[in-house]
Amino acid sequence: MNLKILSILMVIGRTSASFGEQLSFPDIWNQINADSSAQQASHLQAQAISESKERASRHWLPRLYLDARSYQSNDPGDNFIGLLEQRSLQTTDFNPSSVNNPGINTFSRGAIGLDLPLYEGGTKATLVEVLKHSEAAQKISTSQIQLEQYSQVGFSYGALAIIERQKNKLQVLSLEIQHLLKSYKIGNKSNPVGYSGLLGIQSLSNRLAGLIKQVDAQIHSHQASLHELGVKQKDWSPSIKNIESFIAEYFSTKDRVAEQEKSFQLQALDESVKAKQESANMEKAKFLPRVGAFAETYSFNGARETATGYNAGVYLKWNLYDPMDYGSLNEAKIKVEAAQKSLENSAQQERTERATLEETLIALKQNVELLNDSDKILLEQTQMTETLFKNGSLNALQMVEVFNRRTDLIVALADAELNLIKTATQIVAKENFLIPISMASGEKNER
Repeated sequence: MNLKILSILMVIGRTSASFGEQLSFPDIWNQINADSSAQQASHLQAQAISESKERASRHWLPRLYLDARSYQSNDPGDNFIGLLEQRSLQTTDFNPSSVNNPGINTFSRGAIGLDLPLYEGGTKATLVEVLKHSEAAQKISTSQIQLEQYSQVGFSYGALAIIERQKNKLQVLSLEIQHLLKSYKIGNKSNPVGYSGLLGIQSLSNRLAGLIKQVDAQIHSHQASLHELGVKQKDWSPSIKNIESFIAEYFSTKDRVAEQEKSFQLQALDESVKAKQESANMEKAKFLPRVGAFAETYSFNGARETATGYNAGVYLKWNLYDPMDYGSLNEAKIKVEAAQKSLENSAQQERTERATLEETLIALKQNVELLNDSDKILLEQTQMTETLFKNGSLNALQMVEVFNRRTDLIVALADAELNLIKTATQIVAKENFLIPISMASGEKNER
């Protein structure tokens, strides 16, 4: 028994040392959350939409412009108009020869003017509303991206703890089998029963070795995934004592779901539908008039004089018929209705998926509890089986069968816990879930 305890302590110590320092889940999440490219990209998209909204909101301001040009021409029309612009037209300028052959003359014209839209059919004002809803949708999408990453990181972190604990159990069991192989004395082929027992022990040893390699690959996979997401440390291990308490602390929706039942994803879709509704209103503006006022003052310079002038007035533009616009309003309304139906379908699907996941979570919790109880029972049975084997009350094959059941249970318990953490993390991604981990700035997920 002393040798067995010493071996177990050696395995646990060697395993813990191989993974380096322990990091809490907030340590891991804060590293990833602070430098998330996906979140930053979504946030920048929201900023770009905000800039577009601010730009569109200035639609009521006048457009001020400056127009300046200098040119040479021997065109009869340009030269004659140039004389008029200089206010220096003379009687001799009506000579047909002079009009038809004016020569090459240089002119310069500079003007400053403004254009003030008085009524645009509501196009620009509606565009501002479209961009408001688009900006809100993008900001909510950023929260959804953050929540999905939180879910992904939580699953990998919890999976690491589960798989490392599974590996420790398999290594301890493997050591026991190796000690048994070394002390097994009746494995000659001349003794069929003893030799059969030897083969059973060797087969179990190989199985355990394969399972340990398999869990090693899973550990490296999850650590590589977290490293790519932003975890700087390479050799570390999670600090989780109990997977149920981990879920309760970081992934329990109780008391952490905001009053609004819609998930971030549905809220973003809802804002997108509202943006489409406003876009449909913009189509109405195509059939309405546009009214504005304008004013321009100019200075014209030629070979004779420099003269000034101005233009001021109002204008009306009304597109009375354009075959390309015919039916566009009806098309926009149909698209809005389709978007609303799609939102309703997404809401129904999400409610169904969430209800299924919640039922699955309850079943998995119960299953994990039962498997933990069975693990304790089978561990005690394994110890008793070893004692009976040493006393000669059981043969090797009977003992190997108990060890195989113990191995099956270790694998089944790990699989159940992995499904449990996966289901819990999937649920929060479909909720209006407030991340319970404060950043360095004291903020939680941004809204």
